[in-house]
Order: sequence, then C-alpha cells, then structure tokens
Amino acid sequence: MRALLIYVVCCFAFLQLFEVLQAPLGLPVALDDWLLLLMLSLAPLLVAVVAWRASSSRQFTDEGAGLQAGRPVFEVGSAHIDTASRQISFGGEPADVQPKVFDLIVYLVRTRDRVVSKDELFDAIWPSVVVSEASLTQSIKRARDLFRQNGFHEDVIRTVARKGYQFNHEVSAADTSVAAVPSAWRGVVMQAGLVAVLALGLGLWVFRQPEPVLPKTGASDHSLVVLPFNNLSTEAEFDYFTDGLTDTLTNSLTRVRGLRVIATGSAARFREHGAQYAAIGEQLRVDHLVEGSVQRDGNQLRITARLIRVDDAAQLWSQIFNRQFDDVFSLHDDIARATVQQMSGILAASLKLPDSAPALAADSDDSEAYRLLLRGGALRKRGANQDLGAAAALFRQALDLRPDYAAAMVALADTIRLRATTGDLPRESGFAEALVLARRALDLDPELAEAWVQIGEIQHRHFWEFDAAAESYRQAMAINPGGASAHSAYGRFLAKSGREEEAVAEARIALDLDPLSANAASSLVVRLVRAGRLQEARRVLDDFKLRHPEHADVPWLEANWHIRNGSYSEALQWTALETLDYLRLCLSAIALNHLGRTGQAELALQELIDTDAQGAAFQIAEVYAQSRRPDLAFEWLERAFRQGDPGLSELYSSLNLANLYGDPRFAEMGARVGLPAPPRQF
Repeated sequence: MRALLIYVVCCFAFLQLFEVLQAPLGLPVALDDWLLLLMLSLAPLLVAVVAWRASSSRQFTDEGAGLQAGRPVFEVGSAHIDTASRQISFGGEPADVQPKVFDLIVYLVRTRDRVVSKDELFDAIWPSVVVSEASLTQSIKRARDLFRQNGFHEDVIRTVARKGYQFNHEVSAADTSVAAVPSAWRGVVMQAGLVAVLALGLGLWVFRQPEPVLPKTGASDHSLVVLPFNNLSTEAEFDYFTDGLTDTLTNSLTRVRGLRVIATGSAARFREHGAQYAAIGEQLRVDHLVEGSVQRDGNQLRITARLIRVDDAAQLWSQIFNRQFDDVFSLHDDIARATVQQMSGILAASLKLPDSAPALAADSDDSEAYRLLLRGGALRKRGANQDLGAAAALFRQALDLRPDYAAAMVALADTIRLRATTGDLPRESGFAEALVLARRALDLDPELAEAWVQIGEIQHRHFWEFDAAAESYRQAMAINPGGASAHSAYGRFLAKSGREEEAVAEARIALDLDPLSANAASSLVVRLVRAGRLQEARRVLDDFKLRHPEHADVPWLEANWHIRNGSYSEALQWTALETLDYLRLCLSAIALNHLGRTGQAELALQELIDTDAQGAAFQIAEVYAQSRRPDLAFEWLERAFRQGDPGLSELYSSLNLANLYGDPRFAEMGARVGLPAPPRQF
C-alpha cells in the first residue's frame, strides 16, 4: 500500500508537469490519455513485484512454494487414461482406440468442468484441417461406444443442445500441469489482482466515451420537419403527387441557412401520426412541423399547409393554395417561401429561402414536366432495376417537354449512375452520360447542390478524380448545408480519402438530419468502426438493430465490428447470415484465418476466387492482406486496378488492408488510383 501510494503521487506530479509542457513542446493532445493508460497498466505489476519481495523476505519459500508437476494420468471408474503412452486401459486391459478418438476423450476430460463447443473441438482435435461435422459426431459416438462396451452403463459424454459436449463422469485423478498456488503466491496474486481490478475500473471510467452528441447544422436552434401531405382525393395513385410535393418542399427548405430540416425518409415514418406532435418532436428533435393535405377535383387542386409548434400543438399558420392541375410547376416553391416567411416572423429570426435560377413563364408543359418528375421520383425510391429504368424514361419525357429542366437532369443523372453501378447499363458510357447531365444542370442553375453531389460521386467513385470530387462536395456543402444525403455522401468520400474524424463528423450530421434513417445509421457505424471508436460504434449499432432488426446491413456491420474487436467466433456466426455471397465469403475467410482454421479459410477464399474473381478482386486482396500474404494481396490489387474495380476507392478506408500500410507499394497504389495524400502516415 505504501508503494502504491508513492506511485500514485509520482504519477500525479508527472501528469501535472506534462500538462504544463504539452503545448510548448507541440505534443499531441491524446498523448496524456495514453500516458494515464500506461500508468494504470503498470500499477498491478508494481504491486506484484513489491508483494513478492516482501513475501520472500519473510521466507515464504518452503517446498509448497514450488510448482508440482501433475501426473499425466486420469482415472475414470475402471478406465485408466495414460496421456504419456496415449493408451486407455479397462481393468488393466489396454483398449484399441483411434488416435483422434483418444485426443477427443483426453480433451473432454481435461475440460470436464465446462461445456465445450463444436468449434473449439474442431480447432483442438483437427487443427489446420477442414473436416465435416459428421467426423466430430462419429468420433463422439466411438468414444461413447468404447466406454459402454467396457462396462459403463451411462454415456460418459453428454450432449448439451445448441452448445456442445461435456464429459459426464467423475475423474478421480487428473493431469495438473499447474499445481496449487502456495500461500506466498496467493498473497501476491490477490494483492495484484485487487489493484488490477481497481485500475481497470478507473480506466473504464476515465476513458468512457460519452453518448455521441449529434450536431445541428448551421449552428441553429430552429428546426422543422415536413410531414407527408395527405392525399384527400379519391385516386390512390395520386399518392405520387402528394409524396413528391413533400419531397420537393423539403428539398427547398433545406436551402434555408439557420434552419435544420429533417429528411423525408425519417418524416415518412409519421404518415399516420394522429396529431402526436410532442412524440414527433421528441423523436426527430424538432421544434416545428409542416403538415398538409392535397385534394383534387378534376383539374382543380386545393392544397392546405399548416405550421405547428410541437410542444403545445399550437397552429401558428395555415394557408390554402388553390391551383389548376395544369399550373403546379412552382407550387412547392410557393409553399416553401410562405413557410419560411411565417417562421421568420414567428421566431424573430432572419430566415430566407435563396432565389432559384430564373425560370420561364409557367405553362402546361412545365406542370406536366413537374408531374413526370414526381412520378419518376416515386419509382426511383423503390430502387429495383426495372423501376429505375421506368423512372429514367419518365425523366427523359420531362426533358422532352422542358429541355432546360435542371431538376429532371439531376434526377436522370442519378438514375443512370445507379444503373451503371449495378451493371444494368454499360459502365463507361453510363457514367459519362450522367456526368454530362449533371454539368448541364449546373449550367442552368449553379446553385443546384444535388448536381454538385452527383458530380462528386461520379468523379471519385468511377473516374478516381479525388481532387476534383473534393471541390464538388465543397460546392454542394456551401450551397446546401442542410441536405442529409449530401452530408452522407461527403462523409463516405472523406473516409475514402483517409480523413476518418471528418468522415465521422459528416456521418453524425447526416444522422442528425435523418435520425430514423437506416442508411444514415449504418453509415455512422461504418465510419466509427473505421475510426477505431468501437464502443461508440457498438452503441449506435445496437440502436440501429432495435430500429431496423431485419435490415440487410446488420450481418455485415456485426461481422466487421466483431473482426475489429477481435471476437472472431461471433464474427463468423454473423457472416453466415450475410446474403451477398462475395461479402460472406470474404468476411468468413478473414474470421477463419484469425481463428486459426486456415484450411476452412482457404476453402472460402478459393470459392470466392472461383465464383467472382472478376467482380471481387478488391475483397480477395483484403483476405490475403489479413492473412499476412502481402505479395498476393498486391497481386489482386493490381488485378482490381486493371479491371477498374470501384472498390479501389476504398483503399485508404479499408481496415482489412491495414497490414499493407507500411509497404511502399501501398502508397504507390494510392497514387495510381488518384487518392489524395492522406493526413495520417501509412
């Protein structure tokens, strides 16, 4: 205790001195945390050394202090198991036992105090060999038969459902390779263990990560959500118009600086909200909401919009917009301007909707183009290839009616890019057309943030032009700081550039703007895992699973988290649930390698090579990198480069390639791909 007290005082004095000198010497801010962690880790060792010296000085070194080697013999009833001679005798008569059956019996006897899983038995009895579960079952049966045939009336090995096996007979003598701890050692272990527990508790308290605080964009206290407008007409298919109106109104409002606007994905969860405004405000963390309805009677439209304060359900403003159905082209803009004007007066805040590019006088063709845009947007949300194809056709019809319709150009560019990514369209021509469309849209409206985002996505994902993409994203963020999808895309780009902390910040903003979005939450988990913030990632992932338990990303996210956490058996269980074969095989091979089951890992890797060498070259390189075979990893990275594999844009952000960071070939490959020099040193 005296030594520990002196140690604590010295550590405290050193940390105080370090804090004074840290800034002048230009030492990293995080270094003091690592120093404290080192000091806590050394405390149990110090206590152990001092306690041992004290016990030695009192001459606690009698015969009992030495380790006594145990006999390599087990007695199980009439059975005599000699591990040295690898023989089992019953009543003095040796039995004929197969080597693997003998190993299985000895292992279960040694571990008789617990249930042993099948995976553990595979690793212990058949290391580096791939065998079927039938082999284990047959060996268990032979072991049971051996004892049963020699006078044992009950099975000596019991099966524990869904857990494994356990030896089920009294053992009167056992191998004890580590003897009883003598009294002197017991005191040392107890004292050091107590200090270790205290140090661990203190370390967890000091280094605990607080719940992430999701920042609000624009440093504003004003927040708003546009709930889905209700379709009061008798035409169910008219939902495309009301949903599209909600989307375009939301997109218009995200351009208002100083106003946090929730994305439509999260807002859509409250289509049937029953006026539970306070609950909506709590879940989305908003102060106000806009709701409304659309009623169609022939060619007449009656649109009602209301501004509600969520804490007391007070209606602050309401307005009815009467339009001809052929004259709805700028309807969303009219509602957005009225909403902003009312909020600015109510909140005494300077809120303003930026001006759009000059438009032609609205006519019936303009309104029809707008309706085609909304119908195409409804199809694009579904995401299936056939729906994307139908959406693209509607966007082209809108452009036939109005060739200068910038919003339709951006929507068509996004649709073509998605189809080219999935292989539904030729890659090179598809990406080139999408890029041309997005740039034409900017020529018409330079303040169209969605066009800048599309250009950034195409530039870095498909043409590896990272410097140009960085500028495109900066333009998008400057124009529209309130768009969730833009922040999400920018976060992915920053991660690929090796800027993990900035990527985490952008992913948090995206989730703040779209708090119920599965994609935004999934993206934040990935960013946190790649930044090494596993505890925080665990909390976000657990919340993600509560909100979206059946989401397709869950197995992939869990497998990656467990691989980074070193819990490889759990990772392997999650990979079995992954529906995409190339991801399942890649992650399985990595987890199996870490578990030492190299034979099974090689089988998974070979299956990946045989089935998807053309499309999964990057993932194959990841497996080789994780198994510390750098030459093969770089061989497959080179192959991915020749194939134009879009996975190469993940070169800096893939932690599966961490074993290659120090190799000069890694930086060379990054330069060839066009990646910017990362802020960290590989």
